[in-house]
Amino acid sequence: MKKLFALMLSVCMLIGMLRLASAEDAVFEQTIDWDAEYDVVVVGLGAAGCSTAIEASSLGAKVLVLEKAPEGYVGGNSAICAQWAAMVDDKEMAMTYIKSMREGFETPTDEMIDVYVSELMNNEQWLKDLGGPNVSRFERIEFPEMDGAGGIFPLTIDGNNGMGAGGIKPSGQMYKFLKRKAESAENVTIWYEAPAKHLIQDPATKMIHGVEAEIDGQPVRIRARGGVVLCCGGYENNPRMLEDFNDVHDSPSLGHCVYNTGDGIIMALEVGARLWHMANIVGPNTGYRYKDTDAMTFGASAGKGLLIGGDGATYVPYSRKGGHGKSYFFGTYKLSLYPQRAFAISDSVSVHAATIHNSFSEGNNWEIEHGFFETADTLEELAAKINVPAETLLASVEAFNATAEYPIKTAPFYSIPISHCVGNTQGGPERNVRGEIVALDGTPIPHLYEAGELGDIWSHCYQASCNIGGGMAFGRIDARNAVAGIGDTWAGSVMEGKTPYERKVEEKTFEAGENQYIGQGEGKSPVPITVRVTMVGDDITAVEVLDEWETPGFSQRAFEQTIEKIIETDKAYVDVASGATMTSVGVMTAVNNAIKGK
Repeated sequence: MKKLFALMLSVCMLIGMLRLASAEDAVFEQTIDWDAEYDVVVVGLGAAGCSTAIEASSLGAKVLVLEKAPEGYVGGNSAICAQWAAMVDDKEMAMTYIKSMREGFETPTDEMIDVYVSELMNNEQWLKDLGGPNVSRFERIEFPEMDGAGGIFPLTIDGNNGMGAGGIKPSGQMYKFLKRKAESAENVTIWYEAPAKHLIQDPATKMIHGVEAEIDGQPVRIRARGGVVLCCGGYENNPRMLEDFNDVHDSPSLGHCVYNTGDGIIMALEVGARLWHMANIVGPNTGYRYKDTDAMTFGASAGKGLLIGGDGATYVPYSRKGGHGKSYFFGTYKLSLYPQRAFAISDSVSVHAATIHNSFSEGNNWEIEHGFFETADTLEELAAKINVPAETLLASVEAFNATAEYPIKTAPFYSIPISHCVGNTQGGPERNVRGEIVALDGTPIPHLYEAGELGDIWSHCYQASCNIGGGMAFGRIDARNAVAGIGDTWAGSVMEGKTPYERKVEEKTFEAGENQYIGQGEGKSPVPITVRVTMVGDDITAVEVLDEWETPGFSQRAFEQTIEKIIETDKAYVDVASGATMTSVGVMTAVNNAIKGK
């Protein structure tokens, strides 16, 4: 009996030991209820995200891109910026220039600059290898007095792609080209309206194993066998972050980048990341703010009128020297300053002499008609309407008139607010030379990378073309390292016996009745404008816009005026609405394609 009891006790102990060993041997990946599995997960489909996906795909990886925005507003700053990609021929000269732009700041380090510049040198050939149409160079030096100036220069491409009306190229050509290449790359899947919410981290090893996204209100957990690359832009549309980090208040995003809300910063902080460059922003910049949509123009001015601050005094920017949010200040560069409230003041003559912004109509006439301007019969009445001291405004106008080409003296008088906005932010999680996000102690967080505007290398002054160009560079670096990291994790599949989650999106359909025709044309947005044209014989009797994702506010006049002219002339191609060329081109191309499909 004792022998039997001892045998049973030994068996129980052995089972317990096996269970303990099994629990100890269980890998972290098997403890999560996963919904899908990929080699690399990219968060964000701007230029950096596209470049990462393209490069990872070329290395044989299975890639998922999670994009927060609907497709019509995809791309963030990459879609609305000048479409320049940085390139370098002379490495030493370019490194000297970036070191000069630090103006004594500790970062980026010389080692980081070396890696960054070395990868920029590959941008031109990489674009050509991808089939970029008419890759060309030009000169744009942000800080010509600095040592090494000219070491970095922009690349552009011809993005027409046969979509433009009358030979006018649609906007956003560099970004749209990269987006098309990412969409067509082998083994790349893109989910729109699928914001990443949290990174999935092993608490013991600190390794990142995947992402939790929110889709249709439900959590979806995606394993990333090789790594997660955050390419989700900055925080220029996060008012609280702008207040906390930059002392900037009520300054919306230039270009209506409403989805750039600092999500990558929040996710990285949750897993112990260290931040850098949070004080460095491109902005503030002056612009006009469409009051019904908060969309911002860029570069608004007083035209031929007078620019005043919120106190009624003449406002003169301290220095025009500098660029991308920096102004020369007694021997160094500082963030540009603008009054919280500012106004352009004109009279009945000067208001028509020059547009307030290049997106406005000729003579500002459409904007006046649609209530963009405050009007008054006296300057005192105008001062009351815009809440500035009348005596100060009168003194400012008197001083202005003494030398003005167009003195402000003939009623009615006009005022329009000049707002400030943020172009983009440079801060975020700190990265190392491998593109890895680092923890508070400076060590890399395994399998977590970033590229693009989020946590960019720029601590101080910034050279135009380096956001897209740098996004390409670190996108490729990150892709190579993430793919190489596939062997670091458990080799099994977490989807054994499970059906992987797939993003189901209904295709849009557009109906056309008798004598009606559907057509599409490319405007500013990555999603084409869709119209339905009604015709009686050769007479165009109606043009309906069925689908469009153009910038709110900017596009209203283009739709109204272009469609009116098309119906009036019975021609698809008419004169563009002044200051709204790209949307006009999209409408005309869509109408032309509809007629061609008769």
